Amino acid sequence: MMSIVATWYGTVAIHLVANGRFGIFLDPYFARPSDAFPRFKAAPDTVHLDPLDAIFVSHSHFDHILNLPNLVRRYPSVHAYVPATTVENCRRLCSGATFRHYRCEMTDADWQRVHTITAGDSISRSSQDGSVKLRATAIKSEHVPFDAYSILRGLSRPKLWQRWGHYSKYLFGFPKREVLGWDLRLTDHDDSRRIVFFGSLCKEYPEILSRHTGCDYFIVPLAGRRNILPHAMAMTQALRPKAVIPAHYDDFFPPISYFTDFRNYEEWLALALPEVKLVRLAPEQPTAL
Repeated sequence: MMSIVATWYGTVAIHLVANGRFGIFLDPYFARPSDAFPRFKAAPDTVHLDPLDAIFVSHSHFDHILNLPNLVRRYPSVHAYVPATTVENCRRLCSGATFRHYRCEMTDADWQRVHTITAGDSISRSSQDGSVKLRATAIKSEHVPFDAYSILRGLSRPKLWQRWGHYSKYLFGFPKREVLGWDLRLTDHDDSRRIVFFGSLCKEYPEILSRHTGCDYFIVPLAGRRNILPHAMAMTQALRPKAVIPAHYDDFFPPISYFTDFRNYEEWLALALPEVKLVRLAPEQPTAL
């Protein structure tokens, strides 16, 4: 039977390892400020992610791509699959155009391993020994609409205005444009598992979601709105997964972000879909799925 181990690094940055041989990383973001909660030890230049074969990006906001160049540079065999805007944002980032103090020296060979993907595209990869195979399909998605509470909460923080020049680069320096979800099907000789991953909740396309029902795991990002429950409910009901993995509920970048208490979602799940298991990933602790 296939084994999958998941390690959560905050937001929806998750490392998935199948059978100890094939590694996937989702939405690379490690560069958390010191006041983020919870605290993580991992840093983009030191985190150990072996094996790492493929990176999948949902959209191009800073908290989903900021450390993509670091991983591509550090892992010369990894391939990244990203929306076109991610490439544009990362090229500006690496050149120092976004942050004057930040540069990342990526070679032409590095950039050739960053592949532009759009909704409907599929890619196939396998572990070096061929024992684990991956079929990944990009799903048309959107970003959850921010609500007035989330916007005004950030704008009311004195820290935001005291360092507006700093925070504005994160807010406006990473346009998102196309947003994707991913259906990741992992197979070995005896078993297969499907993981459906969204970097932001999107219930706008029920006819598309219906094509991805019955997955083994749904990574559900609980962020962006004070009342996130209706969005999480709609997507969970549409996908009917065997298990859900809450993510992106952490206070990853104060004062812009805030911690999301998802007990209301957990209670709803237990009542409405008792057959669906909730898997809670502890920070930086490998968890067998």
